[in-house]
Amino acid sequence: MQHHQLNEGLHKQDLIYLVGNKIHIDEWDSKMGDPDEVITASFKVKQRMPAQDLVSFIENGYDWVLDADVSSGEVNEGEFLVFVEMPRRSGVYENLCELLEDLAHLTDIKLSEWNFKWYKQKEYHKFDEDAIKNVVPDTPKRYRDIMEQFDSVTKEQENLNDELSQIKKLSGIG
Repeated sequence: MQHHQLNEGLHKQDLIYLVGNKIHIDEWDSKMGDPDEVITASFKVKQRMPAQDLVSFIENGYDWVLDADVSSGEVNEGEFLVFVEMPRRSGVYENLCELLEDLAHLTDIKLSEWNFKWYKQKEYHKFDEDAIKNVVPDTPKRYRDIMEQFDSVTKEQENLNDELSQIKKLSGIG
């Protein structure tokens, strides 16, 4: 894996207080391929220009990045998302770790201060090797298997809600 240090544009601490310390993984669809083949990670960045600078830094610095982009509009007032797409293969932790360690120079956010959440999970996890490897599917097959389980649980919940509604209706509660 080749890593190129980008020395133009951004300097030490240029993004301090501008990048949030939370990563959302697979919350957004990939532009580069099917979700079982491509992981999409996103970061919140204050202001459009720093977000664009971060995209340039990421696209020019890592050969494992398939694409990086800035959201077309604000997600919150003055905040934009930076999307990073990478192949869903082993090495996800190592790649993200490399990126976050490099971002520490720009943001002052230490690796131990990062949190992430996967897909539709509500809770955040500390960014560490065990959590990433246990939570984020790193192969297309593992992704498909987990999504199949997720769909099955969702259908069961819908059936239970329908049954509960029927019971309420029959008992005059709802």
